Amino acid sequence: MGISNSWFAVQGCPRDEALAQLGFEDDVGVGHDWPPRGRFAVGELPGGWLLFIAPDLEDAFAERFVTLSAGREAVACAIEEHVMYQEARGYRDGAEVWRVLHDPDKGGSLLHLEVTGSPPASLDAIRAKAVARQEAEGGEDAGVDCISDVPLELAKSICGFKHDGVWPKGLSFTVLRRAKPARAEASGKPSFFARLFGRG
Repeated sequence: MGISNSWFAVQGCPRDEALAQLGFEDDVGVGHDWPPRGRFAVGELPGGWLLFIAPDLEDAFAERFVTLSAGREAVACAIEEHVMYQEARGYRDGAEVWRVLHDPDKGGSLLHLEVTGSPPASLDAIRAKAVARQEAEGGEDAGVDCISDVPLELAKSICGFKHDGVWPKGLSFTVLRRAKPARAEASGKPSFFARLFGRG
C-alpha cells in the first residue's frame, strides 16, 4: 500500500508553542515509528526542526501550519504514491516563497515538474539527476517515475527528512490529539453561570 499523507517541518519553533498554536496535545503513551493511519503526529529532527505528520494531502498546507513559519523557515510536502503525485512548498515569515509539483496526470508526462516562486538553488542539481535517471530507465516509456522524487529530495535538502529515505537516528513520533478546552475552574476564575447566579 502506498503512502498518502503530508508533512510540515518548521525550524526553531518550540514544541510546546507549536502544539498550543495548532490546538494539539500529546496522546500520552502513544508513540510510533510511523503514525497510525488518520492521526497527526510530531517528531524532532536535527538542526532544531519540528516535524508534523498529517493524515491528508492538504493538511500540511493549511494556514494554521503556515503561520508557524512567522519569523522562521518551514517546508511542507504532500505525498500520493498511488498516482505518483508529490508536492513540496517552502515558507518563510508566514508566507509561501516557492512550490515544486510533480503530477504526471496533470502534466501528461513523466517529466512534468511545475515550479513557482524562488526555490532553493539545490533544485537544479536535484532535477538534473532525476531527469538523467529517468532517461536511463527509458524516459516516458519507463516503468518507474524518477521525477516524482524531485520535490521530496528538495525538501530533504532543507530539513533532512524524506519519508521513504534513511531517517535521522532516533527519530520517532508522538501521536497527537485535539487539546481539551481549559475548564474555568482550573483557571481559578468562576464560570459564566457561577457569576450569573452570584456564586463567584
